[in-house]
Amino acid sequence: MLRSEPMQKIRIICLNSDKKKVVAALHRMGMLDLRKSSLSLENDSPEGSVSTLSDSILSIEGAMNVLEKQKVTREKHGSVEEVLARADACRKTTEKIYSLLNRKKQVEEDNTLSNYALRVAELFKKINIDFSKLRGETLGFKAFVGDERQVAVVESNIRKMKVEHEFITENAGKKEKLIFIAYEKNRNIDEAFKNVKLEEIDLHATYIEGKPLNIIEKMSDARERNKKILEGIANELKEISVKEYSKLANTKEMLEIENSREEALQMFKKTGKAVVIEGWIPIKKEAELSRVVGHASEGRYAIEKLSGKDELAPTYLNRPKIFKPFDFLMNFYSTPRSDEIDPTWIFIISFPIFYGLMLSDVGYGLLSLAFVTYVAKITNPEGLVHNTAKIWQLTSISAIIFGVLSNQYLGVGLNQYFIPWFHGFNWFSNVTSLIVITILFGIVQVCLGLMLGFFNNMKHGHRKHALAKLFSIGVVILGTVAIAGAFFGLFAANITIIAAVGAVLSIVGIVASNPGEATEITSLVTHPLSYSRIMGFGLASVIIGFLIDKAFMPSLSQGPFIVLYIIIFLVLHFLNMILGIFEGAVQAVRLNFIEFYTKFYTGSGIKFNPFAYRRVNTEE
Repeated sequence: MLRSEPMQKIRIICLNSDKKKVVAALHRMGMLDLRKSSLSLENDSPEGSVSTLSDSILSIEGAMNVLEKQKVTREKHGSVEEVLARADACRKTTEKIYSLLNRKKQVEEDNTLSNYALRVAELFKKINIDFSKLRGETLGFKAFVGDERQVAVVESNIRKMKVEHEFITENAGKKEKLIFIAYEKNRNIDEAFKNVKLEEIDLHATYIEGKPLNIIEKMSDARERNKKILEGIANELKEISVKEYSKLANTKEMLEIENSREEALQMFKKTGKAVVIEGWIPIKKEAELSRVVGHASEGRYAIEKLSGKDELAPTYLNRPKIFKPFDFLMNFYSTPRSDEIDPTWIFIISFPIFYGLMLSDVGYGLLSLAFVTYVAKITNPEGLVHNTAKIWQLTSISAIIFGVLSNQYLGVGLNQYFIPWFHGFNWFSNVTSLIVITILFGIVQVCLGLMLGFFNNMKHGHRKHALAKLFSIGVVILGTVAIAGAFFGLFAANITIIAAVGAVLSIVGIVASNPGEATEITSLVTHPLSYSRIMGFGLASVIIGFLIDKAFMPSLSQGPFIVLYIIIFLVLHFLNMILGIFEGAVQAVRLNFIEFYTKFYTGSGIKFNPFAYRRVNTEE
């Protein structure tokens, strides 16, 4: 349970003529993590079509991205030759799509130019100048849009420069003005605009030719024409989507599968007529591997077991589907090594308990469960959001359970109406007990982490480090007894003294066996105490809920104001729920990753990456 699947490194030898069949069989099986052979042999360099396949995949994928998604009809996956023929047949479709996209881009660029020309013409409509005459040899022309203050500053600056000019302004909007300046071309007036943020108008842009009214008429016609062209392109793409989307999707999937197999062929080494490949496989799949390879090669094969001692085996966590999201989260932290204890099961158990205790409200649990169930349905199953939502579903159920145990329903006790014989524990009257329980949680989990560290170190032959872990357990347990007896009188004086002496001797043992571990001695005290935050955050959530109920509980006696009270009541409880969810998740993760994992966990494992493909649209 606390170990990843045992792995075996193997070497497969088969005839070169059977290689493609063997690769296809391994791909279908999907349980071998391929490696290039460590033997000193020549690399096999088959004349594959990886680049051709990759180009076809990218071409089809790009084309599909602009089409409307359609229902895909499943098709049979044919031979490599048939798949390449399909890709060739799809090329005409993709070329048509890319041609339409290029045409669309040209029209949109033309629209941008037309819209700009139309805007400039609208600005100059009242001035009614002929843009074609703004290219004189003696006069220069500039136009800007700015507010009245900016216009005044520019006009003042030009006058100070004593430049012969004509300065025309016209309203360009509610607060903006158009500035049109004609000036001596041999004089530079850029200094007049320094430190004044104005939008400059390009008087020589495309389509700005002739008088404004003529430009407005032409550009309006051009926009209508372009609109019809774009509508036509959209209709053509829609028609292609309806007719060809399913075929493109199936072809793309077939090409991806064949491409993956072609890439695997590059990993073989060869000797004479035989080829060699190596890889890691779960031990329980060895018999199936032998059967699959034997069938593909018609018995012309050999499989050798390799020691793999000089190589870290990949980590394969074969967990039930409902708990897979926890593996996804663990990979963000660090993948467990295959040669150490996998703590994920402990995380799966402890995380919902810690979270549920800190939220512990049936109403909050039900609301969060409904929300994350919706999120899980609309998100990508392979993505972070979806997997987080799946974990959140389990923890929401835990919050509901602890809400029943603590008799909290949006801060109100309702157990007496459903289960009158059970009122649950009370957060207010059982504070001391809850502190003790949460600290005991900490002592148990920290000691468990140290014990796992002991086993990990023993397995790797680090006996002194393992002994230091045992002494650390002694410090935690004996130190707890000594403190409980000395400060709270929970143990007799003689037991307290013996525990204190034992704790001191354990500290000496840590320093003697592994001096490096001595720096962690203080954490042996602080980390178990850190678990009291479960009680702290849980109590804070309950108190805030209680205060909301006390101040804004809706009642018919409030008359017409009851609607306002209901809104405030729900909003405040929603905010308290969000705060509780955030704190519960963060603190539950922290207690596992910092207080627990640091006692034993190395991580940085190699994730098992089998040579496989999950079919979505096609059939073998």
